[in-house]
Amino acid sequence: MSQNHLTREKSLGLTPADVPLEALPTVELTTEDIQRALELAEKRNDSYKAIDGGLVFGNRDALTSHQIGLLGELAVAKLYGIDIDGSTYRRGDDGKDHSLFGVDIDVKATATEKVRCPDLLVRSDKPLRAELYIRAHVIDWDSSSARVRIIGCASQEKIKEQTPDDQLFDVPNYIVNPEEMSFLPMLQPTS
Repeated sequence: MSQNHLTREKSLGLTPADVPLEALPTVELTTEDIQRALELAEKRNDSYKAIDGGLVFGNRDALTSHQIGLLGELAVAKLYGIDIDGSTYRRGDDGKDHSLFGVDIDVKATATEKVRCPDLLVRSDKPLRAELYIRAHVIDWDSSSARVRIIGCASQEKIKEQTPDDQLFDVPNYIVNPEEMSFLPMLQPTS
């Protein structure tokens, strides 16, 4: 499987906003997954403290934010049958969480309870390095299990089409709402 191309099913015009939430993929994470996310979150949090403490949105602490991000990464990895990058980086990662058939993926996870189908937010003050951005929503989570709904995705091109907005957060974000997102691609190697 050395191909680096993807085939994607053609859209029928539907978006994640057009289907019931229950129809979107939901990944169940185990106690082991939760523990792995916590261990990696602690390592990443410690490495970020050396920098600037990282940027945290809302009322969560940095460690919890790292864990939410890792739950999203783990859910996407499980969905596609790949592993996550367990590395820690002195200055944060390179803006890519996974690579699948040569396509770089960045997972943006949230655990908001205020919105059932959250927008995809991508910071506009950092370079866009991934080709595909995926919105993951942690909908249930405790020390022994988690359910993560995969809302949808947007290409780097779709992200760049958005006008950065700084009214909701301290830094400007590209915002892609569910009506503009695509379903996750069905990936398969091509010849």
